[in-house]
Amino acid sequence: EKGCNMEFPMEDVEPGINAYLGLKIKVFGEQQYPDGSSPEFEVTIGKGEGAMEYGLDVDSQDSKNIQILKVADGAFKKYNEQVKPPLQVIQSDFIVSVNGVTGDAVEMRKQFQADRVNLKLVRSFDTVVFLRYGKNKRHGLKFPKQMKNNILVVMEIGGGHIKEHNDKCEDESQKIRVYDRIVSVNGQVGTAATLKSRLERATGKFQLGIQRPCPEDAASSAPDGIFCLL
Repeated sequence: EKGCNMEFPMEDVEPGINAYLGLKIKVFGEQQYPDGSSPEFEVTIGKGEGAMEYGLDVDSQDSKNIQILKVADGAFKKYNEQVKPPLQVIQSDFIVSVNGVTGDAVEMRKQFQADRVNLKLVRSFDTVVFLRYGKNKRHGLKFPKQMKNNILVVMEIGGGHIKEHNDKCEDESQKIRVYDRIVSVNGQVGTAATLKSRLERATGKFQLGIQRPCPEDAASSAPDGIFCLL
């Protein structure tokens, strides 16, 4: 009897949204919950018989990190079939290092030409940021010139109502950050161009669905041992 401290993926959610239910259960008489899985983990995977490709569909628009969009047939899918969920490589994970190369998405992607890769990954933290359309009519966000993959990657935060929100906001998790990925506007998903259009037309109070690398204490700081990342 060890109790439980795990995340369980929720299946009945909107397309493009990753939701998890975290459950903590401690054994009767114990004062502490068991340790949960870390949002950061490391795997070493090689191509071989039956898996000649890695099978990862990724996004690297921010030029810093690589985010996994899909785990297709290949070495990573084969690896996932052999390990427990806390160690599986899944859609929305951020790859922050490949064979020791970090901070440069182009150079990290080149490492996948090798037959074996060592990855450091961070789970995605999915949250909702609530904003109010201010006096400044511009949002002030800059995105990559070639937007793609049904996400808006924040590359720069200039003058506008988003910066006004950040300057007033005391909750760091509710601030928009450079490299954040906007995946929905007012709960609606779509192409990058559609999301940008909805953001530019937003008025009054509105919300943005955000994905970013998960902070180390995201799970452990949840109240009552239950949390949901939306």
